[in-house]
Amino acid sequence: MLALPAFRVAGGVVPKRLVLALDGVAYRDLVALQAGITRTNFWGKQIHLRAFTTNEGYFPVSRMVSSFPSTSDVAWTEIFGDRPLPGYQRTYYSEAANLQIAIDGVATSMEHERQMNWQVQDRFLRAMGYVFPSDMYDYEVSEMIKHFREAGGVGGNYYAYIRASDDAQHMNRDIFGMLCRLDGQLQELRADYKKREGRDLEIVILSDHGNNHAGRGKRVEIRSFLKKAGYQVTKSLKNPKDVVLPTTGIESWVEVHNLPGETEALAQLLTRLEGVDVVTARLPDRTNHFLVMNSKGARAIIEWNPERNVFRYTIEQGDPINYGSIIESLKQKNLLDGDGFATADEWAAETLTHRYPLALERVVRGLTQVTLNPATILLSLKNGYVHDTWLVNEGSKLVSLGGTHGALDDLNSDGILLCNFVPTRDTSSDRVADLFDGFPQVVDYRAAQDGAEWVLGNELALARIARVPLDRNGESLPGEDIYLRVWTPRFAGTNADDAVEVTIDKARTFSAARMRRWDADPADPPQWKFNFGRPVLQPNKDSCERIYALPPGLALEPQTTYWISGGIDDRGGSKLIFEFSFQTDNHGRPAAY
Repeated sequence: MLALPAFRVAGGVVPKRLVLALDGVAYRDLVALQAGITRTNFWGKQIHLRAFTTNEGYFPVSRMVSSFPSTSDVAWTEIFGDRPLPGYQRTYYSEAANLQIAIDGVATSMEHERQMNWQVQDRFLRAMGYVFPSDMYDYEVSEMIKHFREAGGVGGNYYAYIRASDDAQHMNRDIFGMLCRLDGQLQELRADYKKREGRDLEIVILSDHGNNHAGRGKRVEIRSFLKKAGYQVTKSLKNPKDVVLPTTGIESWVEVHNLPGETEALAQLLTRLEGVDVVTARLPDRTNHFLVMNSKGARAIIEWNPERNVFRYTIEQGDPINYGSIIESLKQKNLLDGDGFATADEWAAETLTHRYPLALERVVRGLTQVTLNPATILLSLKNGYVHDTWLVNEGSKLVSLGGTHGALDDLNSDGILLCNFVPTRDTSSDRVADLFDGFPQVVDYRAAQDGAEWVLGNELALARIARVPLDRNGESLPGEDIYLRVWTPRFAGTNADDAVEVTIDKARTFSAARMRRWDADPADPPQWKFNFGRPVLQPNKDSCERIYALPPGLALEPQTTYWISGGIDDRGGSKLIFEFSFQTDNHGRPAAY
């Protein structure tokens, strides 16, 4: 089943470079494997393992410091320079809708996943990653290599995403054995590639975060803790003591959403929660000031000047992340300005090997930029503690757990950057693309798929790497206006002026019923039908995307769920190209995120 077929590429066009996104592989693990490890197998025999060595042409592995929280969706989005996602995870709090929203994490793909030339798309196979993680990992690797061998018309970079490497570590599988198997299969691929092409296959392997390998972990009882303190965990924020805690899976961090007036008192309270390591929070009454505390009562303030991207760390009591020595080092090198600020790169250079690497910029980005709905408070947990739901916690007792990630410290945050054609250096999730020309030629999935979404005008310009015209042109749109972004291959070329026929229905979870046979039929829910003919931005004739303004007179109910669908004329009939549900905000406008 794992036999590797010969290259079968039309016209002889093969990718020059394989960029392999390997989820959840820790820097310390690959450092150990490059140096070599000795262990005892099941029969008591000592075995020696080495992989990705200099003899194979690989350079020493570098750190790839993750986002904070150090989670996959956030980190991969930063790595590939995409527009920030609605939340840190696929259950998130929408400020516009004032509601916790849950998206199926198995059935959905985020932008960074859709940009891959290869990934497991089947929902069932993805779910199997949590049931048979080692087998699914081997399946993903073999299928990835098979599809790489058959890739036609790529020519440059080929992007592949392996998920089950992270699943397997959560489930306490052997990461060293898994990496050795990957190394062996890549050696075979490289040998066949060189025989055919007469040159080496360039390989970049990177991961999005580390893994603390802390075992099962003790569950933090944050819900009961908050309840005893007079707070109520809810799905929306209405009263000062309401708190929203979106939770997915088993994590070593916690996001907290609350009304601004409670932030500082709530952050101070949470330092006393068992299992908390570091508490970070946005200070609502001090723009671009961020509170950092630890469980011992130490307290400091991070100040950020976004125009110059400089940071200052002011210790008020104790030193919650032990950055005092970093300040002294910056002083000795004359890297602090007269007000005590240093640039993000200067702080990064001094802290890449720190227990809390790049903490200032990561905390600030985590509370402002890495998601469109940032938390008011982010907790980093001690290794050995986890945050999850009661049901997930009880179910996890049936299996062996190996560790998790998400926290601010290096064990959770340090992923890998490995290369066989150029030396690499320690970097971070928002810098790594600069080392490889912005990771060009990722898949423009909108050119091959149908879809739509609500967007704010200023949201389109948030992509750090502009890959499509709308990433560049979105700045010309009024920032707070809502637009419908529609994409389909049918827009390109001769169908550039096709109108989009849109229907909006009020969502109904169950059908209304007649109480008596002679009662009138229940009224149908309100429905709006309209055509979008002229986009607000003049598209390129080859563009597969359009931006449309909301039709005048559209009056939707506030805080309500609706269903939108749209189609275009196709050979005399309407062809459905998108449909999705959405929430409205307090003013009855679609909540873009």
